[in-house]
Amino acid sequence: MNAEKVFSLPIKRTITNIIVLCLFLAGISVGLFIVADTLANPGFRILWRILAALVLIPFLLLVIQMVRVLRSQYRIDREGLTIQWGYQKMIIPIQEIEWIRPVDQMGYSIPLPASAKLGLFNGKTYSPNLGDILFFATQQQDAFLIGTTQEVIFLSPLDADAFQNGLQESVYLGSITPLERKSISVDSPFLTIRANLQLYLPIAFSFLLNLGLFVLVGFVVNSRETIQVGSVLFESTSNLVIIPILAILLNILDGILIPFLYKNESLRPYAFLTAYSGLITTLLLSIAIIISIF
Repeated sequence: MNAEKVFSLPIKRTITNIIVLCLFLAGISVGLFIVADTLANPGFRILWRILAALVLIPFLLLVIQMVRVLRSQYRIDREGLTIQWGYQKMIIPIQEIEWIRPVDQMGYSIPLPASAKLGLFNGKTYSPNLGDILFFATQQQDAFLIGTTQEVIFLSPLDADAFQNGLQESVYLGSITPLERKSISVDSPFLTIRANLQLYLPIAFSFLLNLGLFVLVGFVVNSRETIQVGSVLFESTSNLVIIPILAILLNILDGILIPFLYKNESLRPYAFLTAYSGLITTLLLSIAIIISIF
């Protein structure tokens, strides 16, 4: 087999589940925005709008996952197996593939990722019998486990028989021009954060303080006409909202910059410095506003 064969994934159930959940979250968010507009107190309005915006975060994450699934496919040729997962690509040289077996023929259960109930089999789990298992699939039915020299891969091609035959044929024929392996990081963001709590906790606390700043400013606007923060006099308390806006922009910039700094070992001290300086800045701004109120 010299020609490349392309295999799509069964995505109907997965896309349907994601769309239903997205509509549910969008409805909650719209409802919270409507409730916020009916409130007279600016502080409560801001609080409800923040809640509505937070509901949109999982909505956007689900949309990203849906686009990823729609762009996913598997490709097999004589040189190797290519897994196109969204905008990422994993290449496994054919000489590294040791075995392939249908999941339903395994003599023991396979630990699945948490998102499997949604029809999204993506991530990494550990099996005492198999070691690390990487998931790039949309269903368990007719799925395959592929053993390589480094890990086990969980895939769910739409045409299961043709996929198995094509991969077995490629392994039998062998490679003429060996490919270079290319991997995809499938570590859960939650596991990454848990492993680096000392780096991500300051960012989380800064974000929470910023939300508190928005709510605090909302209540201040409703209680007085002018306010002086330090040496700066705000003739209209509504202009005070510029402080939490600047603070949250700083937090967003920190959140983008810190992971890049942390990847480089020589720049890791600057990653921690950036994380804690953002927290200290937000904390000082909060204290300044509270002192000005009292």
